[in-house]
Amino acid sequence: MIDTQSIPRSGERWLSCPPYTLIAHVLRVDRTVEPPLVTYELQDDEGRPIESVEHAVVDEGWWRAFQPMQRRFG
Repeated sequence: MIDTQSIPRSGERWLSCPPYTLIAHVLRVDRTVEPPLVTYELQDDEGRPIESVEHAVVDEGWWRAFQPMQRRFG
């Protein structure tokens, strides 16, 4: 099931959906517009920057491409 309710927050990391293993490190979110816009740094699975993306729309395309990373402790 695709999560279409979560809005990214600055500092969060979102995992790309298969078949890729990339991470979107959220830098800024503009919630003053509808739909919200997000600026993020795309990283590889080791955290190395690949590219920066500015003003991406948080819509169905975002939720199809990324899912929130769950923090696991222990």
